[in-house]
Amino acid sequence: MKPESDESKNLLPTPASVNAIGEREGPPECPSCGEMAVMRQAITQLEQELITSRETVSSRDIAIDWLKKEAEAAKMTLEWRRKSLKYLLIDLMYLLADRSPIARTLGNLLLPRRLKRRLHAESLRNQFQEVPPLRPLAAPLVDEKRNDKIDIVCFANIEWSARYQRPQQMMSQFAAHGHRVFYIVRSGMPERRAPYELRQVAERIFEVCLAFSEYEDFYSVKMSATNLKVGNESFSRLALDAKIRAALIVVHLSYWTGLALDLQKSRSWRVQYDCMDEWADFPDIGEQLIKEEEVLVRSADLVTVTASVLKKKWMDQGIDCLLVRNAVDYDFFFDRCTENNLLSHLKKPIIGFYGALAPWIDFSLLYFLAEKRPSWNFVLVGDRFVKDLAGLDRMSNVHLTGRKPYEDMPRYLHGFDVCLIPFKLNKVTHAVDPVKFYEFMSAGKPVVSVPLEEMAIYQDYVYFATEFEDFLAKIEIALTEKDSVLVERRRELARENDWRHRYIATQEAIKGLYGKCSIVIVSFNNSELTRQCIESIVSRTTYPNYELIIVDNASSDGTGAMLHEIQSRHAMVKVLINKSNRGFAAANNQGIALAEGEYIVLLNNDTVVTGDWLEAMLRHLEDEKIGMVGPVTNSIGNEAKINTSYINLEQMHEFASGYTVAHAGRHFDISMLAMFCVAMRRHVFNEIGDLDEMFGLGMFEDDDYSRRMHAAGYRTVCAEDAFIHHYGQASFGKLIETGEYQAIWDRNQAYFESKWGAWKPHTHSRQPGRPK
Repeated sequence: MKPESDESKNLLPTPASVNAIGEREGPPECPSCGEMAVMRQAITQLEQELITSRETVSSRDIAIDWLKKEAEAAKMTLEWRRKSLKYLLIDLMYLLADRSPIARTLGNLLLPRRLKRRLHAESLRNQFQEVPPLRPLAAPLVDEKRNDKIDIVCFANIEWSARYQRPQQMMSQFAAHGHRVFYIVRSGMPERRAPYELRQVAERIFEVCLAFSEYEDFYSVKMSATNLKVGNESFSRLALDAKIRAALIVVHLSYWTGLALDLQKSRSWRVQYDCMDEWADFPDIGEQLIKEEEVLVRSADLVTVTASVLKKKWMDQGIDCLLVRNAVDYDFFFDRCTENNLLSHLKKPIIGFYGALAPWIDFSLLYFLAEKRPSWNFVLVGDRFVKDLAGLDRMSNVHLTGRKPYEDMPRYLHGFDVCLIPFKLNKVTHAVDPVKFYEFMSAGKPVVSVPLEEMAIYQDYVYFATEFEDFLAKIEIALTEKDSVLVERRRELARENDWRHRYIATQEAIKGLYGKCSIVIVSFNNSELTRQCIESIVSRTTYPNYELIIVDNASSDGTGAMLHEIQSRHAMVKVLINKSNRGFAAANNQGIALAEGEYIVLLNNDTVVTGDWLEAMLRHLEDEKIGMVGPVTNSIGNEAKINTSYINLEQMHEFASGYTVAHAGRHFDISMLAMFCVAMRRHVFNEIGDLDEMFGLGMFEDDDYSRRMHAAGYRTVCAEDAFIHHYGQASFGKLIETGEYQAIWDRNQAYFESKWGAWKPHTHSRQPGRPK
């Protein structure tokens, strides 16, 4: 047998190949009705031309909006250039201060107090660890072949290269699990007239600088109204170019509150605030940001905190939050914490610390230890952000290495005999869950620390010391350790606190933000179409919380075995095999009875879903007046049908993406939603009731259900920003040859009319859609 080519696999079957017939257009016309057929054809052609004209007008309007935004961007650029000399000087001093101790000293003497505060606060946040230099884009922003995860839009507090700790670790976990990450920073401005600047920093991770109209100290003040407006426009352009349709917003700093909440409202995106510090007592934090944080925690869909101290703070104010502690990349440290010569020139013992040499470090304690034990070598790895080190920089047994790459941290750790956490004790440090503690544990090293409140749960793994002399005594005890069991217990603690575990906990919480959706599919033979439908759902559905229920009506072509094989690979799949063909309505009712979701979706097995299909329909259901929603499609017998030009599935997905973006948020009222794909809230279904099983194998049950929706006071709408490819009549087509189709049609039409009066044939004409 000649093998099928890849190209032929992607070609869409012709209507004849799936026994397609016109839907809901009535029985085949007899020859005596030829004149009527010509008139209907002419009317249909005129209707299609009208739809095309409306789409042309819509495209023109989109182009006009785009040109307006370009003009606004040009205006913004002119405003920025007027101020560019001023901010070029600021950024130059910032750059020098970050890299040169001499520049820092001169800056402390010469720069205005306001600018010194900005440089000082910024330098504290730009800690010692580095990542590889930025690379050109290694792959397209959008993977059209597979896109089953929502995007992550992270409004960050530091640049990606500033350090490699919780922000970078968690975003890297999202990327490793298939999410695209847009890591948005506030420093810098896009060059020339660009609405944003984007650089790839890792696989599936893109650092983004949005355009703003004016500089703001984002650790002191809230985002201005002008910057909020321009930032929204800049992000909209990014979302359009990168095809960001469904996303989770993660906020690291309350400066971004206004923009994050705007996107939450306008795009129905969930917001997570990841609270990593006690900002109220953080150095140089402005009062406006503290107030913005209060707004953010009360508006966010999910608040995560790094410490139990922070959890108690917010819980006492009535804010529900999830404790997600810091962690370690265990495999990274385990693989690299090996014999090396970085510290081979120093005599043992080596007492080590790595981290920023910042105001929260107790330098007097370190000086005391180094002075009391001149035979010990103290290695402090990290950039220096204070002038006064309490004399440490003059001691021969204290070694200040400066900033070192993240990749070198495990190698330095290997050379440490005892690790220190020498923080001052205050509200900020008591709320810290030190990342370095978990990293120290990964090597099984003894750790001597001040008694941080957040570390109390680890008292069996660490030596706590309250006074200087006590600190010295605990180090001496740690140096005599010979307990291999304790070493392994520490390593096990680190293994149990890997960043992967933190991602999983966060992901479960995120999943809970989305009401569960139950997708019900009824199958009857046509196993390959059913497989294609299921595969499209699994590979294209970004909605984080759904289950898939397939009810098979006694297929005879191996569909049942195929469904069980799919079920074995996907935990969210349920399969029910009927012993006889119970018909469309009854099988859907069976599936709905098994459903656990807040939303119910009925989907034909002869469909292929596209990106954002589910989120788009569910967004329209936020309107309580809408009882049921369906998508636009290529093939159906009413107004939901649109003109398409694709000839294979690859082109289909490209078409769907462009069409739905151009019609974002739009829908129109429709008298009947064909049940090739519909969505409704569960409580609405419970109110309306089961599909009427008197319609037997099928036909007219969707007309009937739409009428029941209207009778209950609900609207039925078609979402123009959701597109489903529909082959059409895959199950009923074979009944035409036997004459059964016409008999079923006549019987079900009569039953429908006994309930609702004369049935009116459907039409493709409709009114233009309206925004949500």
